[in-house]
Amino acid sequence: MTTELLTVAEAAKQLKMNPQTIRRWIRSGQLPAIKLGQKEWRISADTLFSQTSEQEASIKQERLEAFEEITALRESLRGKNIPVQKLVAESRRQLERRSAPRRH
Repeated sequence: MTTELLTVAEAAKQLKMNPQTIRRWIRSGQLPAIKLGQKEWRISADTLFSQTSEQEASIKQERLEAFEEITALRESLRGKNIPVQKLVAESRRQLERRSAPRRH
């Protein structure tokens, strides 16, 4: 059984993403790839689609959790006479912390 190997550009095109995102995933270890030479990478098509669906599910879950936390924060601050601008700023900070790339 042979698996199709894709270049970074082909993988990016398949996923409708920027090739730099694919390279970043490879560097971070989120996407397994085979290195050919100094700069060439190949990604298994099977791995690409299984990995990206897992990542999408993880991202959706993180966004949902962030939304729930922000909603809870807004509810806890409601009626405490805090300016809306401060609520929005704090909500954005919470969201940015949740969606910032994690370093391992």
